[in-house]
Amino acid sequence: MPTRAVTPANDRDLRAAVKAVIVGRMALITLVAAMAAAFSDGYTGLAQHGPFAFLVALSAGLAVAYYRAARGGAEVRSLLVTQFFVDVAVISYLLLFTGGASSPFAPLFLLGPLLGGVFLAVRGGLIFAVVSGAAYTLVYAADRGGMLAPAVSGITERLSDGALRLRVALYIPLLLLVGVIGGAIGRRIREGERALSEARAELHRALFDTESILENMSSGLATVDALGIVRHWNRTATDIIGLPAEAVRGRHYREAFGPGLESFAEQLHETLESGAAVSRHEAYVTRRDGRGVPLGLSTSLLRDIYGERRGVISVFQDLSDVKDLEARIRHGETLAAIGELSAGIAHEIRNCLNPIAGSVEVLQRELKVSGENARLLELIVRESERLDSFIRELLDYARERPLQAETVEIGGLLRDAADVAKRHPSASPEKPIGLTAGDEPYWARADYEQMKQVLLNLLINALEAIENAGQVTVRAIADGAAGRGGRVGFEVRDTGIGIPAEELERVTEPFFSTKNGGTGLGLAIVNRIVERHGGTLDIESRVGEGTAFRVWLPRTTTPASAMAQAA
Repeated sequence: MPTRAVTPANDRDLRAAVKAVIVGRMALITLVAAMAAAFSDGYTGLAQHGPFAFLVALSAGLAVAYYRAARGGAEVRSLLVTQFFVDVAVISYLLLFTGGASSPFAPLFLLGPLLGGVFLAVRGGLIFAVVSGAAYTLVYAADRGGMLAPAVSGITERLSDGALRLRVALYIPLLLLVGVIGGAIGRRIREGERALSEARAELHRALFDTESILENMSSGLATVDALGIVRHWNRTATDIIGLPAEAVRGRHYREAFGPGLESFAEQLHETLESGAAVSRHEAYVTRRDGRGVPLGLSTSLLRDIYGERRGVISVFQDLSDVKDLEARIRHGETLAAIGELSAGIAHEIRNCLNPIAGSVEVLQRELKVSGENARLLELIVRESERLDSFIRELLDYARERPLQAETVEIGGLLRDAADVAKRHPSASPEKPIGLTAGDEPYWARADYEQMKQVLLNLLINALEAIENAGQVTVRAIADGAAGRGGRVGFEVRDTGIGIPAEELERVTEPFFSTKNGGTGLGLAIVNRIVERHGGTLDIESRVGEGTAFRVWLPRTTTPASAMAQAA
């Protein structure tokens, strides 16, 4: 018997239909027994009603057996074939004591071909039409042969022999016709199910694709219907605003976007009420965790095919990185202007300073002065040298020397700078410099001399930050592999006085210093050199515990590897 392939989905549907047939059969048998009892003579004895009771009990037992078989995983089509064969036998039994071939319940034989065709295609309908026709013919033959018990009084009026022969002659083709009709109905049902399944699958794919696209957008997305209910809130929206989807969807936007999100809710309200779209509007919101987030958002109306308003859609982005970049650009422009101005001032000061310093040196050689006059001359020379040092730092900051990039081994850089720093006037046995170069060499593309200047400035700062005794450590650091966003660099840590938190963000600004007599240019020069190398300067400090400066540079391969790759 040809059947369609059974998938998990249509197998579940078929089992549900089988259970419905079991329940429907039980209800029909009960109704038939009740009708037979109701239409029989009121004086009919209880014994004559026994077959009806037996029929109901038998049907109930079969229903339980079928149901357990269906739940137990029995093969569905085999179970259906079994049921339909048993149905023919049960109907034949019913006819035996309700009038034989003349029984008013003979049309029940039509159910077998009909359901067989629906569930088992045309071939199944025809098979059960033949089986039902054969069963009815046997009942007719037994009836003609006088082998049947008398019918229950009041149920059946016996038909004439001619009428019975005509009924049998008509029932056979009718059963076959019903089998064909059942098969056609079953085919249409299966085609409809298949089309519905394909449509459902296509809809699921469309919904999945749409949902997937919306969920994976790099921008936040919120949709609100015409009643103000939030219908969609994607993953990026949760990341930006800090509200999970379950806390937003299904709620009115005024309730969902509470304190801190008023500006966002107001833009939704304006578009929803006036219909005016908002493009690239900037708003500022405060998340539940207290962090402020600048938003760039656009809103537009959702309309149906008739042009009616269906709601509002809002697309928004976190502008924090953009604002930070704008601030850095403005800061860089300010520093560039300061540098240009400082360079001009430094030149003018040096032009005046050189004659003064030269004249004082001549006076010291030509005049034999002593006492207070000698001390004053020494003071002029000393302050002239300090001023000249400040001017050199100022010019170093103002002028950007071209980078002479080369492949630098971080460990060697640390050793060279540490050797120089140990001879600085700020160094002493009470302030030892500890060096850790690492177990393996780390490489970076850098201007060796400028990066050495960075390291020396940080080491000298660390020595000067220790008032009496303490420890300065410098070590190589690494994070990630070369060519994959990896970084290398060095850390300078001291056990000095530390930097207050409110001053930490300003220490790299020019002319800002926490040291008495400091120029405020050392760390500004360090930060500028590091930025020109494409690196970053991280600062960590606690008052009374010390400070750590970390310089990160893009990691590169060893010179040998670089040559091999070039070859």
